[in-house]
Order: sequence, then C-alpha cells, then structure tokens
Amino acid sequence: MDKNGKKLAIFAHSGTYDKLYQTVTIAVTAASMGRDVYMFLFFWALKRFVEEGGLETMDFPPEYGEEGPALEQRMKALNPTSLQDMLDEVKKTGKIKIYACSASVKYMGLDDKKVMGKVDEVVGLPVILQMAEDSDVQLFI
Repeated sequence: MDKNGKKLAIFAHSGTYDKLYQTVTIAVTAASMGRDVYMFLFFWALKRFVEEGGLETMDFPPEYGEEGPALEQRMKALNPTSLQDMLDEVKKTGKIKIYACSASVKYMGLDDKKVMGKVDEVVGLPVILQMAEDSDVQLFI
C-alpha cells in the first residue's frame, strides 16, 4: 500500500466495451495517482477479461444505434493505445490487483487455467467484501 493508504475498489459486472473502458481507465488513472486499486470481476466483465482479445473488441449496446460505430471510430483515432496495453503497463507498478469472483468463474463456464492467467487471484464474496470494506472509494460498473 502507498504512504497515504488510499484504496479504490471497482466491482466490474458489465462486459460492454464502454463499461470495460471506464473500468480500466479509472483503475489505471487511480493507480497512476498512487492509489491501490482492487478490480473485482464478475459475470460478463470477467468473461471479457479472460477471452483472448476480449478487452480489444469494441461492442456497444444496440440501443446506441449509429452512434456506436461512430464512437468506435473516434475512440480509435483519439486513443490508439489498447485497454490491455494500458492495463498491462500500469499493473507493473503493483498498484492494481485483479480478482475474479469464484462463483462467476463457474457460472460463466470459464476455464480455471485461463482465468488464473488473467487475474491475480480467484476469491469468494466474503474475501471480496473484506478487501473492499476498507477502500476509500467503491465503484460498481
């Protein structure tokens, strides 16, 4: 933990690109500012983190209509750095830890070895809640 002890807990549930983008960029920014960041992955967010190239596929909900493809083009033009590259770079600082919910691993039918290759640890809800309770900020995305 850093000197000021500030922690951020992010509960990531959704697997749409816009919500994954927010999850990763908030985590990366907070870690770059010296906060310890705990990312807790559930359901579709977990599945996207585990799938090969899952953080790179820009898929926006159908209700975004034509704005979805337009947003994708603008994002690619304005920020060519991939989410995975951003996350990998900042994870080297040790400020971001990624955890998978053990129940979500089972519910989503994910391979345990693949999951362990993408997260720091697989934990249950009691551990997640204990880790998150002393965080200064908790976000559900």
